[in-house]
Amino acid sequence: MSYHILHLLSHSLKVRIKLDQLHITDMDSGEDRSVPLADVAVIVCAARDTEFSASSLRRMAELNVLLLICNEKFEPCALTLPYYRATNTELLRRQIEWTPEWKTAMWRQIITAKVCNQAANLAHLKRAYSVLNEIARRCANPTPVGDDVRSLTLNQSLVTSTPTIDKPSLATLTASKRAAFLSDTPDACESRAARHYWKHLLPRLSEWQGTDEKHRVPGTREGVNGMLDYGYAILRTAVLRSLAVHGFIAAIGIAHTAKAGSFALADDVMEPLRPWIDRELRQFVQGGKRPMQEWMRQSVSVLQLEVPINGSRVRLLNAIDLYVQSFADAALSRMSLPLKIPMLP
Repeated sequence: MSYHILHLLSHSLKVRIKLDQLHITDMDSGEDRSVPLADVAVIVCAARDTEFSASSLRRMAELNVLLLICNEKFEPCALTLPYYRATNTELLRRQIEWTPEWKTAMWRQIITAKVCNQAANLAHLKRAYSVLNEIARRCANPTPVGDDVRSLTLNQSLVTSTPTIDKPSLATLTASKRAAFLSDTPDACESRAARHYWKHLLPRLSEWQGTDEKHRVPGTREGVNGMLDYGYAILRTAVLRSLAVHGFIAAIGIAHTAKAGSFALADDVMEPLRPWIDRELRQFVQGGKRPMQEWMRQSVSVLQLEVPINGSRVRLLNAIDLYVQSFADAALSRMSLPLKIPMLP
């Protein structure tokens, strides 16, 4: 399995392919380098005037090497993805026939893992993370919400156990809003966890980076929010690569809504991986303000981290492949088999 992440940052580069070697020529200095394309997983290009030959792009697609194009501000703006090739027609039929019950069961696993990983991040910050652990527990083992007194008591305990969670008065909410607030559905659990998580994490990141951000606002392209968006784009690229290798159609998801040009399944699968970027950014900026160009290199290196999975340690990039393979196994069996999701220590 290829695992190298190749950065193209110098301007005026020419990229060609010869005997499966990627030849990169710096037109300003005349320097020429070559890299075995079979060893490359992702290429990140943030260089002006870089030229790719058609044959190099074709071979990248054949070897499932993804090319991420960034603008002059190091913001991802384009992605090459191999044209869909059905490597497993049975998996394709299963994906088209996914039932709502199966999708909900898989989404519950994904969100439970995401909240657990968020809790691990707050634990390292010595912040209140027990609330997130409780949300994850209830997401994994939902309690029916309705007229059940025990359920209502437990939910109110969760809401009032800490001053860091928004605490609306349940008596003032309509029945439908009260049920939604107390619900143990994956979406409700994810929403409650996000409010608590970012309320604690983002101000600290903002303080270290010297910005004044208090809320997670995707798409701002500036400050800590912009750095997070870039890191998530790297993760999304790795997930897309793995989905393509296993024969999934990335546009057909289980929870995210498919839109024109979207990769709903990649957005679904990457949810529990986001805290890996959050942790990397925390470690990156805690010493003081750092430039975006430096973060660009550092965020990609998260894919090279060794993580525990299946009783051994593998690179996160390969762990994502194992995770997607477990998702494929569950899809083929039509059962909510346990997913092998990389978990933060």
